[in-house]
Amino acid sequence: MKRRLALSLAVACAIVLQISVAQVAAQESPQTVKAAIPPQARPTVVAPTPARPEVPQPRPEPAPSAKSSAETEAANVRIEVTITYQVGNGSPVRRSAVLTVADQGRGSLRAGNQVAVVSTTFTPVAAASKGDGASSAPAAPMTSFSYRSVGLNVDASRVFILGNKAKMELSVEFSTIDEKTSDAGGRPPSFPTFTQTLSLVLDSGKAIIVGQSNDYVDNVERKQSVEVKATILR
Repeated sequence: MKRRLALSLAVACAIVLQISVAQVAAQESPQTVKAAIPPQARPTVVAPTPARPEVPQPRPEPAPSAKSSAETEAANVRIEVTITYQVGNGSPVRRSAVLTVADQGRGSLRAGNQVAVVSTTFTPVAAASKGDGASSAPAAPMTSFSYRSVGLNVDASRVFILGNKAKMELSVEFSTIDEKTSDAGGRPPSFPTFTQTLSLVLDSGKAIIVGQSNDYVDNVERKQSVEVKATILR
């Protein structure tokens, strides 16, 4: 009986001891775990650097393009002007003028002659008195001359070479004598005149008609035309 009691006490004591050890281990385990896990480092917060305002950079100017040799070398322009004049069914009359002008230059040409125009006036002549007191004073003709310029005048200015083209301002004046309008009654001849001023851009070596006109005088048709050709001389 005593042995059973002693065994029971021993078993009870062992159970109590195990319970106590388990409680102590349960109380110490969170601290042990905490001690075993090292504290985590806090992330370092870096303040953002303020962005600098962008300063606009000046754009580089493009380098001037090199001009071709055709644009830089000195050159002249030969200008040919041809006037065609026709009266009725007669053969056309042609007048030409040629002048050479430097690039960015100007030039003039005058070609023609002076035509004498006759004018007649009648002046009374003093006569001797007759016996009856009457006097006769026949009129005497007096001839005089005036001169009129006829021909072809050409003025070229502001001449510029643009590649294979020539730009210019051109003034053309043409006048001639038309003796068909004169008659035996002493009517003087007429002087047809043609004047034109214009700006042109011409292809080198290519002739074009830049002006035409026609009119009637005494029921006779008169035609005029102007042809211009510019040739670049390099």
